[in-house]
Amino acid sequence: MAQHFSPKLPTDGLLIVLDAADRLSNPSSGGSTLTSLAAISGANGTVANGSTGVNTVPIDGTNDYIVLNDTQTSQTLSPPHATFNIWFKPSSQVLNSRANSLISRGNYNTAGGFFIHMYTNNVSTNQPTVQASFSYSTTNSYSYNSTSTALLTKGFDKWNNVTVTIDQRMKLYVNGELEQDSGRSVAEIVYGNGAINTGGDTPLVLLSGLSYAPTISNGYWEPFKGEFGCFQMWNRTLTNEEQFSLYKMQKVRFGH
Repeated sequence: MAQHFSPKLPTDGLLIVLDAADRLSNPSSGGSTLTSLAAISGANGTVANGSTGVNTVPIDGTNDYIVLNDTQTSQTLSPPHATFNIWFKPSSQVLNSRANSLISRGNYNTAGGFFIHMYTNNVSTNQPTVQASFSYSTTNSYSYNSTSTALLTKGFDKWNNVTVTIDQRMKLYVNGELEQDSGRSVAEIVYGNGAINTGGDTPLVLLSGLSYAPTISNGYWEPFKGEFGCFQMWNRTLTNEEQFSLYKMQKVRFGH
């Protein structure tokens, strides 16, 4: 039977809805396309080097990742303010002291962009952390504001939820709780050298090493290993109340 999880999402400003277990988004296990359920063109995802599963998308930790190719040239999908919401299950079969990107766009070596990272830390203590960084530079230098790291409270081999809202502030929620709230040097997201598809701008990438090097493996940055559940993006910042309601609506599905 088809599963439909997305209609309860807040619809005001909703740009992207990718859902590994919704047959409308993932019509056939083994394909490479995740069709966005939001009524915005160009918002589909591709499972690079991998394929979809029945209820999740496995990400192999070697060269799999999810890319939304049309975001780089779409002003609609490159809003000045945004909310990003992702459900994922990080594998414990990874090395200590490694980093990857849950959600990213842009290039550390150039100007604008953003990176929502996961750090494996000491795997045996089961305390991975997450952090959000957003550039405020339009020159050939990645100058950025970051939140402090926050504990990924469910740990490895469990479904986790990370939500980031971004305007003049960066708010980082982990599994329904506001963990970090930090100011920024600018009030809007910076893309490329001040515009989309300029400088080091890239498409939006999920569960990778880095957006500009998704399969990087250099002893620190490594591809993500685990599973993808769903992802949503809005062109506005959800309120604390909306974010909590969103988590409450989705958590039972993911065993919280």
